[in-house]
Amino acid sequence: MINVLDMEYVEPTRPYSQNELNDMRHNLYRQIRLGKEKATHNKCNHFYLVKENGKKEKEIRENGNMGNCSVCWKLSKTPVESKYKALDLVKAYCTDFYNEPLQFSYNLYDLENVFYKWLYFE
Repeated sequence: MINVLDMEYVEPTRPYSQNELNDMRHNLYRQIRLGKEKATHNKCNHFYLVKENGKKEKEIRENGNMGNCSVCWKLSKTPVESKYKALDLVKAYCTDFYNEPLQFSYNLYDLENVFYKWLYFE
C-alpha cells in the first residue's frame, strides 16, 4: 500500500467552483467522520478536527482541551524516511488552516485531504 505522504500531487484538470469544493470537503469530513470539535494543543501549537463521537471529542466537551496531541503522537510513529514529509505537511496545514480560509481552493482541499488521511488512516 502506498503511503499518502509518498503520493504525487495531481494538478486539477479543470477549475472547481466554491460549491463543488465545499461538497468535496463535506464528503471528506463524512468519510473520515470528522466532527465540529477542534483539538488545540498550546504546547506544540498543533490543532485538528477530532472524530465525531470519539474519545477526544468527549474529553473536549467535558473538560475543555485535555489529552495528548494526536499529531505529535503520529509524528513520533512516522517512519524515518517519511518524517520530513510529515513535518512539512503538518507545518503547511497549521499555517494554511490557522484561520479558516475565506476562499477555498483545490490546493487547500488537497492539503486538508492528505493531512487527515495521514493522521487517521496511516
